[in-house]
This record gives sequence, C-alpha cells and structure tokens, in this order.
Amino acid sequence: MASSSVAKSYATLNHFRSHIQDFPQIASVSITTRFREFYPSPLNLTFNRTANASPLPIIRAHVSPDYVPDSKFYKVEAILRPWRIPQVSAALLKMGIRGVTVSDVRGFGAQGGMTERQAGSEFSEDKFVAKVKMEIVVSKSQVEAVIDKIIEEARTGEIGDGKIFLFPVSDVIRVRTGERGELAERMMGGRTDMSSPWSST
Repeated sequence: MASSSVAKSYATLNHFRSHIQDFPQIASVSITTRFREFYPSPLNLTFNRTANASPLPIIRAHVSPDYVPDSKFYKVEAILRPWRIPQVSAALLKMGIRGVTVSDVRGFGAQGGMTERQAGSEFSEDKFVAKVKMEIVVSKSQVEAVIDKIIEEARTGEIGDGKIFLFPVSDVIRVRTGERGELAERMMGGRTDMSSPWSST
C-alpha cells in the first residue's frame, strides 16, 4: 500500500518537474517525501528565474496525436484603394467578419505607376501608387461570400481597383490560450456567434 502511494507521489512530482518551466517566475522549490522509510533523503528541485520573466504562465499550442491540420481556413488578401477601405470593412463587419488586418502598401500593377484618381483629383508618388492591403482569415465556407462582398464594395470599374489573392491556411492558433483550428478562428460576435447563443473565445 505504502509503495503504491510512493509510486503515485513520484509520478506526480515527475509531472510537476516536466511542466515547471511553464512558470518562469518560480525561483526554487524544495520537496520532501513523506515516506522517509523508503526514500529518506528529500527531493530538491531548483529552478532559476529568468531576468525578464513574464508574469503569465507559458502557453503552448495544443497538440494531440490525431490532430492533423488541413486547409479548413483561407486567407483572403486584398490590395485595394485606400478610400474604399471604410466601406469594405463596414460591410464585412455587418456580415459577421471581425478579424481584419490592414496595412499601407505601395506598388503598381495594370496602372504601371500611372496617376491615381481619388475624389476627382489625380496624384502620383515615385511611380508607385498608395494602396491598402487587407488580410482576412476565414473558414472555407465563408470564402466566396467574403470575396463577393469585397468586390461589391471596392469596385469602381476603373483600372486600379486592386487584386484579391487567396491562400490556403493549414492552421489557426490563438496566442492567449493555445487553442487551434475552429476554436482559435472564432471571434466573439462573429458570424458563428450570430447563429448560436454560445460562444468561446
């Protein structure tokens, strides 16, 4: 009976030892076994604290033996006119798309660096035209609806309306929790939550 308890205790200690690095602010730990007749010497574990340790525990992406990422998600990357971005983002928000990243870029395509027309005025800068790159990662079922909405809101009919690129995304990982796949892709208030009263972020 006692030896069984000892085995369980040491199994717990070994589990603790394997995960203690997840808590970088722990400086040292000293553990003494209760079964001194079997293991009379105390078990001492010492861990050094890193100089700029985060107060939060380390989160690692969840992995299970049967988890194999596939292209359930796609990144829609659109190069658009800057002044069309408010309309596009508002339309995406209405349809439940909340995860959008935008960045200012410059370049040229069919325009060949020609002057850009905006609000009746023409401008140019170093033969490159100012654009905005919009990046959105969505589930496979949302791809066509998102592309159609971007075209609908960004199109003027003139050269320079932009391009849309579609990339398969093998996995999505939420940094805060380490969740992967659909759990990580979901956002509070997004399309998934509009159709369900339950949400998880």
